[in-house]
Amino acid sequence: MKVASFLIGILILASCAKENSADVNQQSIYTIYELFYDEGNDVTTARATFRFGGETGTLLQLTDPAYCNFNGESLVYQALTGVHKKDYAGLTGNGTFVYGDQDNNIYTNAVGPIDPIGFPSSVDSISKSAAFNFIWTGNPVNENETVTLTIANSGSGSQIFTTIVQSDSSLVLSASKLDNLGTGWKKCTLKRSYNSNDLTEGTNKGGRVSVWYTISKNIYIKP
Repeated sequence: MKVASFLIGILILASCAKENSADVNQQSIYTIYELFYDEGNDVTTARATFRFGGETGTLLQLTDPAYCNFNGESLVYQALTGVHKKDYAGLTGNGTFVYGDQDNNIYTNAVGPIDPIGFPSSVDSISKSAAFNFIWTGNPVNENETVTLTIANSGSGSQIFTTIVQSDSSLVLSASKLDNLGTGWKKCTLKRSYNSNDLTEGTNKGGRVSVWYTISKNIYIKP
């Protein structure tokens, strides 16, 4: 009970650790625009985060007349996480964020397209006794992209394989990492992500854009 109370207290503090955008210098607001699709839930999320002073600065809630929308639809502030977001059924592969601040400056940033990635249909099992060349379906790694495969393990010891090398179309699953996994069915999550600090339009403090696509599949890890 003490642990649960402590965690609840942390969540409450996190949700309160914010300010209103009207209370800060508008040119010191760092903006983060994210668009991501979860194939398993078939949901696209558009998310904007505003922080005072930089990427790790104080979270800000936009207050009238400030606003942010995606494809013309308002993003709703989430008090627990401190972000402004909207969910869409299905894949919304690209769009435009428009942010208006307290000083009537307007910043427009197009994001996307979301580039899909998938598991090879032939891979239902992987042996942990030798290295495995995992070839995904979809485009190779492009500029500012990362491809990551996470194989969940019960309890602890999940293994992560990643590449940022342009033109790569596969991941080498090393025998040493695979050997850390127990045998049995494992949830494997494949993610292609794009990250850039180059905004089309931004404040003096700048910001970043992130786009990603995730898909999960159960794969049997055998001896």
